Amino acid sequence: MKISLKEINPYLTFAKKLISDSEKIIKKHQPKKVQINFKIDRSPVTKIDQEVERNVRKLIAKKFPTHGIFGEEYQNSNTNASMVWVVDPIDGTKNFINGNGNFGTLLALCIDQKPIFGIVNCPLIKKCWIGIKDHGAYCNGVKLKKSQSNLPLKDLFFSSCGMTAFQASPKNKKYYALTKKTKYVTLGGDCVQYGLLAEKRIPMVVESYLKPFDYLPLVNLIQETGGIITDWKGKDLNFQSNGDVVACISKKAHQQFLKI
Repeated sequence: MKISLKEINPYLTFAKKLISDSEKIIKKHQPKKVQINFKIDRSPVTKIDQEVERNVRKLIAKKFPTHGIFGEEYQNSNTNASMVWVVDPIDGTKNFINGNGNFGTLLALCIDQKPIFGIVNCPLIKKCWIGIKDHGAYCNGVKLKKSQSNLPLKDLFFSSCGMTAFQASPKNKKYYALTKKTKYVTLGGDCVQYGLLAEKRIPMVVESYLKPFDYLPLVNLIQETGGIITDWKGKDLNFQSNGDVVACISKKAHQQFLKI
């Protein structure tokens, strides 16, 4: 069922405030002076990640106490609710730590497990991408054109964060095969890759080991600009997806990827 923009706007306005507050928290800190800790999976986390998510959770709980929250840094709450907020306070923490601008805050609102809008806000590169289900996508308030190409894999390149590049993972076979079928590969970028795909500057992004807070905020942005975003079997992404993600501006290339 299509949800009207009038129904979405109160939640979107609130989400923009959450993003604005999060940006202020990020900008007031110098990451080189912040203590870095490591999680069980060896991924880094800073006090800034945690402060951003704590603030988001506090404001959501105050404004919408019956809504669920699914985030990266703290225990999820009420995730069986009809409305669930998904937050990644800093997607690309490693880039944030080393001063690289390829990081951002991700936020989405899901209704009955499906995202109705997603925001990717990247303070250092001064870009904020927003995708709203059935109502378009925007970069810094300017609507992005919705289009799709029919390029085959051999005529495009792909981008990846490279998480499996130095791991003995069976997933690498898929990546190696893809590098032989495409022009070249670029590594790194995290959430920024998907914003650039929405702008048609990157034609394809392939990643693995992602979590719902990494990919659910991207779904509307990609789809509302004409792109395709699924798991590696072509299934729609949801909270239960296994973390293998492919996004592409070309239906043909996407189908070719699925057959590798």
